[in-house]
Amino acid sequence: MKKIFQISLVIALMIITYSCSRQLEPVPQFTKSTSEFSATASTSSVAASSADSLKSVISFNWNDPKYSVGLKSSKFTVVMGNTGKNFVSSLSKEFTGVLTGAMVGKEINGMALRLGGIVGQPIILDVKVIASQSNNNEPKSSAILPITVTPYGDLGLTSNPTSITPSAATPDAIGATFSWNVAFNGFSGVKTYAIQYAKAGTSFTTPVVNSVSGFSKSFTHLQLNDIALGYGIAPSVAGNVEFRLKATNELGVVIYSNTVALSITPYVAINSVGVIGDATPGGWNTDTDLYRPDAANKPTEWTTIVYLIGGKAAKFRTDDDWAINWGDVGFPSGTGTKGGSNIPVNTSGYYRVDFNAATAAYTFTLQTVPSLTSLSIIGSGTPGGWGSDTNLTQDGTNPNVFTGTVVFTDGEAKFRKTGDWGTNFGSSTYPSGWGVGNGSNIPVKAGTYFVRIDIATGEYFFAPTDRGTSYPSVSIIGSGTPGGWGADTNLIQNPANLFKFSKKIVIVAGEAKFRETGNWGVNWGQTTFPNGVGTNNGSNIPVIAGTYQITFNSATGEYTFTK
Repeated sequence: MKKIFQISLVIALMIITYSCSRQLEPVPQFTKSTSEFSATASTSSVAASSADSLKSVISFNWNDPKYSVGLKSSKFTVVMGNTGKNFVSSLSKEFTGVLTGAMVGKEINGMALRLGGIVGQPIILDVKVIASQSNNNEPKSSAILPITVTPYGDLGLTSNPTSITPSAATPDAIGATFSWNVAFNGFSGVKTYAIQYAKAGTSFTTPVVNSVSGFSKSFTHLQLNDIALGYGIAPSVAGNVEFRLKATNELGVVIYSNTVALSITPYVAINSVGVIGDATPGGWNTDTDLYRPDAANKPTEWTTIVYLIGGKAAKFRTDDDWAINWGDVGFPSGTGTKGGSNIPVNTSGYYRVDFNAATAAYTFTLQTVPSLTSLSIIGSGTPGGWGSDTNLTQDGTNPNVFTGTVVFTDGEAKFRKTGDWGTNFGSSTYPSGWGVGNGSNIPVKAGTYFVRIDIATGEYFFAPTDRGTSYPSVSIIGSGTPGGWGADTNLIQNPANLFKFSKKIVIVAGEAKFRETGNWGVNWGQTTFPNGVGTNNGSNIPVIAGTYQITFNSATGEYTFTK
């Protein structure tokens, strides 16, 4: 009985074991690939252009590595790096389930530039293909394929228009607009742009650089005119200025656009306008200078306030010379013609004279001059602050002129009829300017100054205390001037303001100073050019060669050299 039980137990166990073995699936066994892996390139040299940005320019082929997962689950990575650097810095593109992969122009171009390539210069790069399963198992690398890539500049610049004749009548109008496309196609990092311009034929050795944003940059008529004249293009003669765009990515890679030559025919830059005639303070011999209230934005608009004699005549001219002059029969307004008639002045009085050198339009506006017996200066920078006037002295010869020596602190000031805000004069410029009724507060600096204002013209200045008397003659002298250090070149005194002198002079590179003609005991100098404030016995002024309209104020020491 016992034996029968044992036999039955063994049979039962065998049945159970057989049943279990029937229910378990075998564990799959994956065989590691033993196939060699290699890759080839369709070309060993790529020299594409921007027109090839979206075209296939190189393809790579490789064999099936025979992974057990099959080709559909196999990944192939094309890796590109610098030659001999063991792919420490590399860029790549992946393909899945295929035995070939291509790159378009912008892809390989972007990689080459990011790896230090320079537009137009060949660079040899190491390329390999790495095969692996999709989860990166069993990686296999091909041999290195040396590929020579000549990067292209995918940056195009255009100008609209390509030639222009700027107009002095519309200085703020857009003269030319430059446009460009996105640089570094295929590069997703930060890109910056700068437009450069230079004298034609100089290969951008010393370009002027303007950082820009967006994809266009416009220049006004005035800007283009100044650029052309600055590069020596003669007025009324067409000449080229070259423009290009510089693009830089965050890796420091730089590319340049094509060069665009813009033809510019500049107009004559008028930097001096005066009114002259027997109606004016200087008669027919000496101009009374006009000035530009807004030379930067309205360079053709000139003005001044001057006393004119009725029954006599006037004309406008430039550079203290009759070569360019304007006249007409209309009064108090009209449009002058070059070499036109003398302008008749009907009635004596102080006039605001306005002249547009571009259109030759002019107006003479009779002014009402307040009759004052007292005038003061007041403000936070004056001895009495805003609460108390500091009286000035009325001139014994000209009742419209008031002067005084005043101790100032840093602050503000205005001129006014003593104790009466109903009549006041202000402006925004220092140490000299043109005050207007109810104008701005004048910014003043600490120190003791000789103050002068002419309430008829509004002209004022704050000067060193030893400069309160005008000089009969002021000159410029120095190695950069026509007479060198041995001979003065006299400036022309403004008959309406004897403290002001000016003249158009040809300067050579060197140094200069202003002085009372023939007297080194009174001289002015400074280290700045083309403008500054000269001080007594100051430094020699470094001057740059050119033809300049020079202005000088002997009271304040202010000077300008304007091309």
